[in-house]
Amino acid sequence: MPLRPEEFAAQLLKEAHDTHPWLHHPLFHLIWDGRLSRDQVRDIVRQQGCFFLDTLRHAAWKIISVGGSTPTWDDLQRQRALIPLVVEEGGADTIGGTQTGHAILFVRLCEALGLTRDEVFSTDYLPTTIIEKNELFLLQRSGTIEALCGGNIATESINAIHVERMAHALERHYGVPKSALTFYHVHMEVEADHRDRAVRILEPLLVTDADQKRARSATRRAITARRICADGLMEAFVRGAGA
Repeated sequence: MPLRPEEFAAQLLKEAHDTHPWLHHPLFHLIWDGRLSRDQVRDIVRQQGCFFLDTLRHAAWKIISVGGSTPTWDDLQRQRALIPLVVEEGGADTIGGTQTGHAILFVRLCEALGLTRDEVFSTDYLPTTIIEKNELFLLQRSGTIEALCGGNIATESINAIHVERMAHALERHYGVPKSALTFYHVHMEVEADHRDRAVRILEPLLVTDADQKRARSATRRAITARRICADGLMEAFVRGAGA
């Protein structure tokens, strides 16, 4: 028998908080504690560009995934509710605001760690990094439930905690000026809205056992993909470096 949608959504959010590698993987605890070298952190962050440089398309797929061959009235409302997420990723400066796109902010972070722009965009990504991105994008293309559970529920719901710790660590332990950490700071501000927006859209969709099974699977697939990536980064840049 399915849970009440609001109860089920709360259960998914708790599972993300309890299991997500961005909160629990040893790799990130090493970074937060200042136990890696600056070069190691630079290489780890650089790998994350595989996903972070492409988050505009990742967000856009949320809208594309809503509805079938012809939208219903409810589909139109869900699509409209997701527009702010795309604008935030692409940059509010495109519509008269001040904040630029998240991918641009990520490039600035990498430059502060000593990488050139050309180096950022010519990164040789690890297989595990590519696996992570491919799975996350597949979830976005698979339907509204998969897109929101694979993104907003699985990761954005916990990301404000993660990015606050990353920003603090990079400034305190690795010499990155606060002015270059805007990529992290903006995510401290917007992720709660992204989580709540997803819950509002999902609750009317999560009424059957089958729907809840899809949602749980998508959440766990996304968390697993993030863990696979973290494992790969740990192996390549920590264990492989003899740390």
